[in-house]
Amino acid sequence: MKALAGLRIPPVSTRTGRLARLPLRLLPPTAVVHVLSGPLRGMRWISGSAPHGAWLGTLEREKLRHFVHGLRPGMTVWDIGAHVGLYTLASARTLATEGTVCAFEPLGQNVALLRRHLALNGLVNVEVYETAVGDRSGRLRMSAGDSPSEFHADPAGPFSLPVCAVDDWLESTGARPPAVVKIDAEGSEAAILRGGARTFATHRPRMYLSLHSDTQQRECKTLLLRWGYHIAAVTGRGDPDLTDEWIAEAS
Repeated sequence: MKALAGLRIPPVSTRTGRLARLPLRLLPPTAVVHVLSGPLRGMRWISGSAPHGAWLGTLEREKLRHFVHGLRPGMTVWDIGAHVGLYTLASARTLATEGTVCAFEPLGQNVALLRRHLALNGLVNVEVYETAVGDRSGRLRMSAGDSPSEFHADPAGPFSLPVCAVDDWLESTGARPPAVVKIDAEGSEAAILRGGARTFATHRPRMYLSLHSDTQQRECKTLLLRWGYHIAAVTGRGDPDLTDEWIAEAS
């Protein structure tokens, strides 16, 4: 893979990008590779744990760079919907020993890969919680999506998994409140905000949200504005109502 290190592979959305990725199908999904670019550059990664863009350094490149650029020593970061650790690893590396990352992920196979990534890179400043996050604590019905990254809440779903509300979790654990929160939960964004209303309204962390429907946008916007947040597109350009990637900061 060193031969690829100096190449800039076009986005997968382009024909050239798709053609350039064809040889990657020959790579065993369990192969351990080094991330070629971006905030995770040089870190070890399991090739089949996520789209190849994760280790090529193209997956969510702009958002990930923006995310880690705002981290400072001593911060506590929450990664809600951690999947296999793209943001968790980038945060843990940036904070080093002077901060903590709390990674929340409900799907067991994702958690196993997340823990493997942490071990491969010798990261010890991450606390992993195998739980969904929602508007109340208890159990949550969930369903699989087209990929492990699309596991989502579903009242008729075949899986019953633990779920915590942020306010309950923070009170019961006595954990340090977050300075930065990433929420990517396949349509549960508003529920997560409702379950953390006291925490978010009081401590007002910077929040990055991936929103999965117009309904989620409306509900999240109402809550964030109520708590005195300013909402912008992660790119910093254009109307945030026209994008599904937000950054929310206390006014």
